[in-house]
Amino acid sequence: MRVLLVNDDGVYSRGIQALRAILEERTDWEVYVVAPDRQRSASGHAITLHKPLYLDPVDIPGARSPVYAVNGTPADCTKLGLLAVLPGPCDLVISGINRGGNLGFDVLYSGTVSAAIEGVIMGVPAIAVSLAAWDDPDYGPAAAFTAHLAAMVAKKGLPRGVLLNVNVPPLPTTQMAGVALTVLSRRSYRDRFEKRVDPRGRPYYWLAGEPVEEPPSVETDVGAVRAGYVSITPLQLQLTDRRTLAHLEGWMEELEAGLGGRTGTPARRA
Repeated sequence: MRVLLVNDDGVYSRGIQALRAILEERTDWEVYVVAPDRQRSASGHAITLHKPLYLDPVDIPGARSPVYAVNGTPADCTKLGLLAVLPGPCDLVISGINRGGNLGFDVLYSGTVSAAIEGVIMGVPAIAVSLAAWDDPDYGPAAAFTAHLAAMVAKKGLPRGVLLNVNVPPLPTTQMAGVALTVLSRRSYRDRFEKRVDPRGRPYYWLAGEPVEEPPSVETDVGAVRAGYVSITPLQLQLTDRRTLAHLEGWMEELEAGLGGRTGTPARRA
């Protein structure tokens, strides 16, 4: 079993190192850590095209696995790990453990989730894991559950084009309510920018705001974590809305009028 660990909090973050340590206890697993050299949260699925990437070995006390820092994004780390670090095929990409939840619309901004998505794009099963806490959390329970889930995924597999987005409540294992299979909530943010002035008198802006929650339901990731459950949400790469394709067929004549009335016989639906 060959596993690639990536994240967006950086190579020295407690979350990824806690996960590395517990996976290293499985003597038949090869673990490789490839992570950003700095904090890269909310970097989405950006990849580096216009500067060189550097892959630097990192000495982590007690680590038995190879650990590398990359001057790039979380998605860069997945690509480099799979194409330039691992000595052979990868069985599983695990991204995390993130400090703070990745719930609802967070997944569209998350470097943690995007690093896992990159693994799926490259044909490798992937899990994104987040601990829904900010203040000096204990990563032990989340790491233990992730190791258990990773072994299950290795045994049972996942459908192609699908990853698991896992959010763990900040509780001891004995206090967790269980595991919930969930859908994404519609959690978003009421954004605002704080205008400030730097020492040279130049204005700058700092993003602030607070989450806007939908009514709680244990069927959603937000509701499940609030109720003390580990939330597992399967996410798929296929983003096409087929219902809207059917709706747009009624637009075709008017759409083609924008091309001078050409009325070929296109394959209108996949």
